[in-house]
Order: sequence, then C-alpha cells, then structure tokens
Amino acid sequence: MIDLIDVQAGKPTYTIPVNKVGVRGIKYPVRVKRGDREIDLLTLIDIFVDLPSTRKGADFSRKIEAINEIILARKVVPSIEDLSAEIAERTLEKLNYSSSCDVSVSADYLVEKRSPNNSPIIVNYKILGETHIREGTKKETIVGVVVQGMNACPCAMETTRALISRDFPGNEELLSRIPSISHNQRNLVTFKVEIPENGNVEADELIELAEKVLGGSLYSLLKRIDEGNLVYNAHKNPKFVEDIVRELASLALGKYKDFPDSAKIYIESRSEESIHPHDAFAAVDTNFGEIRKSLRA
Repeated sequence: MIDLIDVQAGKPTYTIPVNKVGVRGIKYPVRVKRGDREIDLLTLIDIFVDLPSTRKGADFSRKIEAINEIILARKVVPSIEDLSAEIAERTLEKLNYSSSCDVSVSADYLVEKRSPNNSPIIVNYKILGETHIREGTKKETIVGVVVQGMNACPCAMETTRALISRDFPGNEELLSRIPSISHNQRNLVTFKVEIPENGNVEADELIELAEKVLGGSLYSLLKRIDEGNLVYNAHKNPKFVEDIVRELASLALGKYKDFPDSAKIYIESRSEESIHPHDAFAAVDTNFGEIRKSLRA
C-alpha cells in the first residue's frame, strides 16, 4: 500500500489567494438536442475556480470528473450553455474550498445554407456557452456566437470620392449618390447575451442579428455575380467597427425588449485590415439597462 501525500492540500509558500486556476482546451464530443433537431459538436471546454491563500493547489482531476459525470452520463444535452452551467455547479460541489467557478464551452457550428446563387454550401460559425458562479451573487449563464462577415471602410470611401471628384470634375452630384472606392475588411463579430431567469436566447437568433449588421456571412463558394453583389452591398453601406457594435446593440435591444436592465451583453467587432498591418477593434461591454438609457438620451 502506497501512502500518497495530498500535495495540493498543503500550505503554499506565499499565502496569496489565486482568482482563477484550472484547465483550458479540454475536448469532448457533445450531442445537443434542440426541439426535434440533434447536433453533434466537438466542444472545447475551459474551467476555472478560485483558490484560497491557505491551499497550495487545486484538484484538477475533480474538474475532469465533473465533466465526465455530466457528458458521459447524459449523452445528450439541451444546449452548450446549459452544459456549462451543470459543469460549474458540479465542480463547486466537488471543491468545497472554492467559492467561484467559470466555465466556457465553445464549438464550431456548421450550418447548411444556400449561397446567393442558390448553390448548397456549409457556413462555419462558432457558438459559445458560459457560466460564471460567485458565492453570494446570482449565477450568470451566457450564450454567444462568432460570425464572420465583411465591411467596407467609410473613411477611405469619402477620401476616394474627393479624389475622383478632383480628377473628373463636374460629376460631384452623381458621385454623391453612388458608392465610391474603399478597402474591404474581413470582420469577426463576437456577440454574447446573458440569459435572464425564465428567458431564452437561441444561437441562431444571434447569428441572424449579426449577419443583418454585416450584410451576410462569407461563403467559400461565390460565382462572379455573387462576388460583385457582396462587394457592392458592402460599399453601399460602409461601416466602422464602432458602427457595427452600436447597431448590433440596438438590434439586440429590439429583439430582447423584455430582458431586464441587469442582463449583460457583450459585442465586439474586429476588422482584419487590408491596408494596415494591424486590426481595427471595437467592443460594447455593458447591460441592457445602459443601452436603453443611452438610446433615450
């Protein structure tokens, strides 16, 4: 019989509490059942707890046990955000020295659609489920998506309009009514909403709102006329990253008008710049109440 020492339970050299300790990138196959539809996902799970100043280490294996007990026993889950909540709750049951737990679950979400020319295509989104539990506060459960689209720069457009007007004088009235030349940007939108008690948020709804702001997703299969329409439509409605997050926040408020002021919302837009060696970025990290207040001002 080997006498194993519980090293993690010992006293640390430096008695400083640790806010987050855990594991990243745990891969598990998960089957999600939504209504009459079942989807198989390969999920990526991150899980963290807090560690008191009196304890040297956290029990990482207990976190994996919590995931196993839910995924392997359940076989089917209602959503990845529900899965994140169950994992967080089970983990805290196993680790009585921790008072907080953060779990995030993400997965590629492949959707069969029709391209603008009606060809069958697969569009790849990312779906997100998060749970944050803090002792003495309410549990936060969040659903989110990552959507890839396109935008055109308004600033470059106005500059090229002025240059064309200079080089081709007498066409100012026409130039003011048509899109001008600008640079295209591949844009990644991350859109997350906290689910209030008795509320419901579907990932497909968030994707639809994000695509409305971006003018659609990017497709691997585009015929020439579709390419032309994609570029033309983006140039008819050029947007900064700031425009994208603000417009999406406004659409979210209209979609979820019954959500309480305290419900959190996070929107970010990142444009992969075509004429700069860096990206443009904007984010709205707030709640529904603050958005309502801003739009009433």
